[in-house]
Amino acid sequence: PLKWPSKWWFGDEEDLPKTKTNKYIRVGLADKLGIGVDEEIEAPISREIKARIDWGVINGFRFVLACYVMFMHIGSNTSWGNFDNLRGWPWHVHCFFTLGGFSMASPMNPSIKKKFSYFLARIGNMYPMYTMALFLGLINLLVVCRPSTFDPEFHWDGQPDDKSRGFFCEGTPATKTSWWGSLILTIISYIFGVAVTPIWSLSWFMGYYLWFSSMYYQCLAIFPATYNYFLTKRKQTRFLIKIMLGLQGLNAVILVASWVAMKNGPSYNHYNSETGEAVEDPDEYDNAYGSDPVVYNAVILSFYLFPPFWTIYFIIGGVLAFIYDAYRPAERHNAWIWGYVADACTLIQIALSITLIYQPKYDDPEQTRWFRPSDADYIGDSSTVGCLWDNLAG
Repeated sequence: PLKWPSKWWFGDEEDLPKTKTNKYIRVGLADKLGIGVDEEIEAPISREIKARIDWGVINGFRFVLACYVMFMHIGSNTSWGNFDNLRGWPWHVHCFFTLGGFSMASPMNPSIKKKFSYFLARIGNMYPMYTMALFLGLINLLVVCRPSTFDPEFHWDGQPDDKSRGFFCEGTPATKTSWWGSLILTIISYIFGVAVTPIWSLSWFMGYYLWFSSMYYQCLAIFPATYNYFLTKRKQTRFLIKIMLGLQGLNAVILVASWVAMKNGPSYNHYNSETGEAVEDPDEYDNAYGSDPVVYNAVILSFYLFPPFWTIYFIIGGVLAFIYDAYRPAERHNAWIWGYVADACTLIQIALSITLIYQPKYDDPEQTRWFRPSDADYIGDSSTVGCLWDNLAG
């Protein structure tokens, strides 16, 4: 077949090494031409057969998770009827991080020599789409929030007349009275992908859910070092299982401790705790700076947007990739058993979903919602405590 050279060299033919019979000496010729392979980036040729992975199934599962994300955010709390109860079980976010770690580690590539270059390359693939999302988010923000619609009177919570005021905006917790300060800090925070704890207090939620990208950028930053470490432990199945169980235990401890510490967080008193009716008088709200509801809401939001807590799921996914590589269930004679295990997990998810759909709505004070503690099963409770339980349950 016709071949085209990938590199060109121009020079004097007499400079090339030759034998006495005027034939080129091929050994070392590449170095003489200055086109030798960089030893630092040269990947050793491996003839090892890697574990068989059905990437079509993984991509299909990722699509299901994406659909769940859209379901979580399309419409109001009354748009889906009792199906809205499923929004109290957001297991998809945790799966996204776990699946990300598994997908990145599964190819079992050689160790990553240039960690920062690897990080920049990964970010480079994602950043154009992220930039487009930021651009669209900024347009939407400026339509609603302009100097003419800016209100320097900052509130930590929503007010009864917010829906009837038309376009308006307030400052960030750090720049309560400055529109320009809030805008500039918001743009800087999102450009660098750091709109998480503790930077959330400096910026508006321009994309609201762009925090996910900020979390994932941290996962990419720690991946090279994490991957290189576990690569040295490859095939050590018992060690990897212990690490995975340890991470699962650490995650459980963090979740339980956070719930015990914050489950009694008071609400802003937007709803009457006995009747569930909305409180229309803002003077009855408990939203003064430094009040218990403000402090609890700020702490819960900081907990939710604290990147290391989400990184645990990403690392668990990477460890599972090494366990899968060591065990290789798809290549064993009893591979069919794991098909039944997967089907059982799916049926359990469906059964729990049906159970949640058929439970009472959160706005009925006479009913008790299943699988939810009393501190988070009623509209009169603190909304952030309810959201905290949702994500712990997920």
